[in-house]
Amino acid sequence: MPSTGICQLVLTALLAGLCLACQPEASRPRLERVLKTSWQSYCRHFIKPDGQVSLPEEGGGAISEAQAYALLRAVWADDAGVFNRVYFWTYEKLSRARTHGDHLLAWRWGRLPDGAWGVVDANSATDGDLDYVLALVLADRKGWRAPAGLPDYREEARRVQKDILAKEVVALPDGELLLTPGNWRESQPPYLVNPSYFSPGAYRLFGQFAGGDQPRWGNLLGDTYNLLGRLSQGLEGVPGVGLFPDWCRVDAAGRLTPAPGRDTRFGWEAVRLPFRVALDGLWFGEPRAAKLLTDKFLPFFKSKWQAHGRLLAVYNFDGAPAVDYESPVLYAGVLAAALAAGDRDFAREMALKILSFYREDGGRAFFEAPDHYYANNWAWLGLALYVGWVRTF
Repeated sequence: MPSTGICQLVLTALLAGLCLACQPEASRPRLERVLKTSWQSYCRHFIKPDGQVSLPEEGGGAISEAQAYALLRAVWADDAGVFNRVYFWTYEKLSRARTHGDHLLAWRWGRLPDGAWGVVDANSATDGDLDYVLALVLADRKGWRAPAGLPDYREEARRVQKDILAKEVVALPDGELLLTPGNWRESQPPYLVNPSYFSPGAYRLFGQFAGGDQPRWGNLLGDTYNLLGRLSQGLEGVPGVGLFPDWCRVDAAGRLTPAPGRDTRFGWEAVRLPFRVALDGLWFGEPRAAKLLTDKFLPFFKSKWQAHGRLLAVYNFDGAPAVDYESPVLYAGVLAAALAAGDRDFAREMALKILSFYREDGGRAFFEAPDHYYANNWAWLGLALYVGWVRTF
């Protein structure tokens, strides 16, 4: 006779299957309607007429990450008008070219002590810079033209990527290249690292676009996979289960340790990494991307799904649950990993879960909560990847 535990596992799996079966089919027409409707709603409620992405959690201010997400979504939604508006505001308000002599973006805009609006923190955030360049490269590949009076997309992309390499990438003593979180990085090891900023697919695309900087992007690409492979195995005595920490530190010998005062959970930062890695596999057929995601990462989440019928928003580095709630952001990352691994069936289940967070209410279309900027972006990106909108053109 089966044990009570086995019976409970079987019942959980059956209920999960029934719940998914009761949800609307993840057909392409339905998904495209959700993507178009939610994008239009996002534009109305988050993007101001001048192109600023206004965030409620920032008191109506903006951050470079949000501007870059809007640019990426606009290019994949084929919305050149919104792209131009967001680019205009981003370049005019956040570019450090006139104030600091480089082309990185100031990461935070908001209300100043005197009540005026302006740059609150002029330091850069590397993820925002990388996504900004990626959006510009894609716009150029589509043949879009920049607004009059602004640098064309190709020119601006080349300037920013050159400054990313100069100011946000460092070399360890053995020559290994490392992406750091911003221009405010340490001057010598150990270096603080946010693995979710790593974007190997973008590096490869930049290498094709970069002219004389091509070898450096290629070296950063290879060194990134080496570091992620080591990180997936463990972090200072804690065995790895395939997850990645929000933050860690890399010393002069390339050893990985927790970063004091920073989160080491697979949390709101790290959850983006599988999407970024998956792009390299899906766009360029990179086998290291598939290996990184299929060795431990995807089996971990498939086992949790089969056992419980849901995935939690945050896990500790060792795989223990850190919260008891779900988020479409997590499902978007796992969906991307499943696609890169060729597991279309599991990707479909993740797409259905993301759809379960979708609502239309009060003239707004959103995922999870109408003002939750982060969830609305990543849920959209996950579904856009699933239907094939996330392309290099």
